Amino acid sequence: MGKTKGYVVHLTKNREESFEHNQYDSFGEPVPEFSHSRNIPLICFVINSRNLLTHIALGKRGNLAGTDVRRLNLNDIFELSTEVYIDSLIEKSPKNLKKRIEEKLNNGGLIPPKSFEYLINEVSNQAPETAVILSKYSEARSKRIESLSSGVKDTLAEQKEAVATAMTIAGIDRSELQGWDVNEDKKPTSFLDGLEQVRLREDPMVINDLISLPGYEILKSTPFSSVVFENDKSKLTVVLANRLPLEKQLGVDLIYYNETFSCFLMIQYKAMEKEGIDAVYRFPNDQLTEEIDRMDAVNSELIKAQSNTEADGFRLSENPFFLKMCPRIIFQPDNVGLIKGMYLPLEYWKLLSNHPDMLGPKGGKRLSYKNVRRYFDNTEFVTLASGGWVGTNIEQSKLLEKAIRSTLESGRSVVFAVNNEKDSRHRNNG
Repeated sequence: MGKTKGYVVHLTKNREESFEHNQYDSFGEPVPEFSHSRNIPLICFVINSRNLLTHIALGKRGNLAGTDVRRLNLNDIFELSTEVYIDSLIEKSPKNLKKRIEEKLNNGGLIPPKSFEYLINEVSNQAPETAVILSKYSEARSKRIESLSSGVKDTLAEQKEAVATAMTIAGIDRSELQGWDVNEDKKPTSFLDGLEQVRLREDPMVINDLISLPGYEILKSTPFSSVVFENDKSKLTVVLANRLPLEKQLGVDLIYYNETFSCFLMIQYKAMEKEGIDAVYRFPNDQLTEEIDRMDAVNSELIKAQSNTEADGFRLSENPFFLKMCPRIIFQPDNVGLIKGMYLPLEYWKLLSNHPDMLGPKGGKRLSYKNVRRYFDNTEFVTLASGGWVGTNIEQSKLLEKAIRSTLESGRSVVFAVNNEKDSRHRNNG
């Protein structure tokens, strides 16, 4: 699992005043250059000029701010109501950690893992109001996640990728996925179960938002979890439906609906295995063959719909099916980046799978980055999807219940995401 790290931010008197009078939801602090993934959260302990721990925030490594200086962007800033002096944190630290903790609390910077774990526990003890926030990044939480079976983690990883993809297309900040946790008393039934936001709104309320959409009845009658993500431009409703336990599911489909353009897209994830230094997908594969037959059956119904006659219904391609081939996804709940992979339109895959370059030395077929010839990466695909350039046209979108039903009956889970842009002037047309 991607390791969350801590960072001590020491504010000078001048910067402390700027921080306290900041009217925005975030604050940028110039700090010495450091190395850290932008997709994994930094838990930042903000200390003022009186050596008092005053705030906790999520930090993100930003752009260069000068020679050997990096901007640290602080978000989700939480103010402590309890006074916690760094001297008390140093005094109670274990002997083997005291020197390192003292150095970091006095001078700032990245916190080593064991020192970070101590600070999480001790700050939670001295300032109980921080316990809920900090527990999301504790060693105990890591152990709970690691105790999940490999099959469950594989499915959760695919579901997380599908939800993160939907958020990216909708323009929603993926940092809302941070802090995922598993309940000790109840096994997760989907990735959404581990998000705090899921508990903020009842599932029936969410499903009622979708009452006018194709597939509503089948989703309503299937076990599901749901969540709503929002920003000032978009509202993204995500329903994760599955009929089988996590460890028995055969994979994940993302069905994404762009309500602004009445456009559906369907993405199926396929794992490539590591062979030497390459990521490779070997085929023919009986399961993929069955799934493509399922897609073809749905598409045969879609093409019967009336031809498009509206500007918002124009598509570069009206086939909504895509495969995303990517290296096997490892469940890293604290890493909110999208997995690098290759988006392949279904019709392109059918042609590519019969191309001579797919043949291996022993007669089998294999797909890799070396022989794929062309594909859409994450950025390119998001541009197409967010602008409604590919997918079903307006008339076809009325016929999608069959797609949802057949996906659920196949043993796969469905991440059904509906994006409703709050203001059409904010459309991203690529």
